[in-house]
Amino acid sequence: MKDIIIKADDLHFSYDDGNSHSLNGLSLEIQRGKKVAFMGANGSGKSTFFLCCNGVNQPEKGTLYLDGKPLEYTRKGLLEARQKVGIVFQDPDNQLFSASVYQEISFGILNLGVSEETAKREVEEVIDHLEITPFRHKPTHALSGGQKKQVSIADILVMHPEVIILDEPAAALDPRHTVMVNKIVDELTQKGITVIMSTHDVDYAFSWADQVFLLKDGQVLTEGDPIQVFSNKAALAETNLKQPAVLELFNRLCLKGILKTTLKVPRTLPELETYIENVSERIYHGHGGTPQMNHQKNKAILVVSFGTSYEPTRKVTIDAIENDIAHTFPEYKIYRAWTSKMIIAKIKKRDGIHINNVKEAMEEMASDGITDVIIQPTHVINGIENDLMKEDALSFQNRFNSIAFGTPLLTDARDNEEVINAIAEEFKDIEKNSALVLMGHGTTHFSNAIYAALDYTFKDMGHPHIFLGTVEAYPTMQSLLRMIHSFKPQKIVLAPFMIVAGDHARNDMAGEDPESWMCQFQKASYQVVPVLKGLGEYEGIRRIFIRHVQTAIDNSRED
Repeated sequence: MKDIIIKADDLHFSYDDGNSHSLNGLSLEIQRGKKVAFMGANGSGKSTFFLCCNGVNQPEKGTLYLDGKPLEYTRKGLLEARQKVGIVFQDPDNQLFSASVYQEISFGILNLGVSEETAKREVEEVIDHLEITPFRHKPTHALSGGQKKQVSIADILVMHPEVIILDEPAAALDPRHTVMVNKIVDELTQKGITVIMSTHDVDYAFSWADQVFLLKDGQVLTEGDPIQVFSNKAALAETNLKQPAVLELFNRLCLKGILKTTLKVPRTLPELETYIENVSERIYHGHGGTPQMNHQKNKAILVVSFGTSYEPTRKVTIDAIENDIAHTFPEYKIYRAWTSKMIIAKIKKRDGIHINNVKEAMEEMASDGITDVIIQPTHVINGIENDLMKEDALSFQNRFNSIAFGTPLLTDARDNEEVINAIAEEFKDIEKNSALVLMGHGTTHFSNAIYAALDYTFKDMGHPHIFLGTVEAYPTMQSLLRMIHSFKPQKIVLAPFMIVAGDHARNDMAGEDPESWMCQFQKASYQVVPVLKGLGEYEGIRRIFIRHVQTAIDNSRED
């Protein structure tokens, strides 16, 4: 049997004498101890319902039940309701009124009639738990937005409510305080408190909530667990919401046959990454037979890169990667292919040098008598370029005994960690008051999510000064400007998050055009130092590609 702590039965409420209704027959049930997300467009009735839950609003029609009993709008009934249900308002200034932080947190519990000794003990515990000690004696009006939010939550928490309602808890907060508030919310739910939250953040609601209500025009449009609700695209469209990124990516990977639909739907990015990490690269056999059947093997490694027309950066990046692979695997013949038709044509016209595309390289290897091929891309992510490369290579499947693929630079959690360590080592001497901003390419491919995940992981691994954005996707330059403004560095070091420091690095990142990243940061009054050094120049990055080649070789032997 469900333990219902809040029940709304046909609630109606109007702010203008019945001309329009913010609540228009709202009926719902909330279970005790659950994490409940309320979502919907502004004006859908979320805040109005919250104010009904502790008696600030009295419905014109219908009944609100707390713990199975109708809320009574008497002095005693309202006091009981407000002890049971606490609300943290979206704007803390609507909640805070005492002169100092300590007085503010003490006010509510002292009005419950507890002794001063008990009240002091409870207040001290909350102040310590919510990390308020550094500003406990400050005037409330002098606090930052994040600090005011902490005090607003402390106001309610010290009262030991059974239900805490948070109306847009992350509104107007910087990233650091958003993380802090989310941590507090998690701790509340672990204590068994029923936490109700309104939010527009579908990704957070999807990962956090047990139950989701979508409201529209003062009624429940749909409700259920997060997977049910966020799979309902029609309801999301009616409330101007998008599917959570993790759910959308999972569905696309299932449609492509990369993941199985029988898997439990992941609710967080790490869960999805775990699924992807467990997807092993296939070994493709041709009609010539399996490697076990062929006694004579002529083995080769084809290194596939996007390419660059800048010879100096090519020598220290693409050439360096190929040379390291050749040195590590001397029993393999090394071949090269580039995927950029424009760069291949440019070098042919300018220098009279022909560089193979993937199909030409496969044809050359077949003509040379190569029987078994390892293909190692130097692509950063498993995006469109990598998909097209595989298609071209596999069109030659029947010309070889086997074709095995190494993975791009960023494929699993270990790759992410090693890339972060390589970059942190490269820029270990950066000044403490500086930010390192990395420019990636970006793509409309679903794999672009790795850039946002990696930006978060930099900070999670203790590098709050490192930021990662993209030229053509998310995180955008505009996103970076907002995040860096919160970080407040005195100087910005710009570096490409690309294998080579080519056109994008020289023009989009460090060019003189007003739209270049360097110029945009300078316009925002930052001192900017560009570093034209591609990822292929970092020894730690090249080691990752070596490891990926070795994994592909090991997999081909086991197959």
